[in-house]
Amino acid sequence: MNFKKQNGHMVDILFVIALFCVFAISALLLVTIGADVYQSTVENMNENYTSRTSYAYLTEKFRQNDIYDSITIGEFEDSEVLILSQSINDITYHTYLYHYDGYLTELFTKADSTVGLDAGQKILPLKGFALDEPEDGFFEFQLVNDNDTKTTLYLSTHCN
Repeated sequence: MNFKKQNGHMVDILFVIALFCVFAISALLLVTIGADVYQSTVENMNENYTSRTSYAYLTEKFRQNDIYDSITIGEFEDSEVLILSQSINDITYHTYLYHYDGYLTELFTKADSTVGLDAGQKILPLKGFALDEPEDGFFEFQLVNDNDTKTTLYLSTHCN
């Protein structure tokens, strides 16, 4: 009878160890799955931040300068740029929005200034920025973020 009690205790110990191992493996799997979900969420948030912030920025700049004949697409040092014109104290200034060196870039300067594209302020990282005006007063912007996600934004002027 003494042998049965020892075997019973050994089975009890093995059961507890097996139960602990199952718990440890379950906890490890839960942490691994949680880390993957967290990493995916962070990547999606970064992607959304870049795309939403870039088109929100463009929309805000566009709306601020929605004055008759003040928004055009042009060329500046062989680059396609959005030109936002404004007059302050009878002096014409241009705000240029363009893609330069992997960034959406803004340059504010006098209309007759001779500064280069490299003088602009980097706003957000972008792989691509394309501009088009399919109709008079109707603009199409295509933005490509760092993850190659393309966002197309359509804006029209209200002051024709």
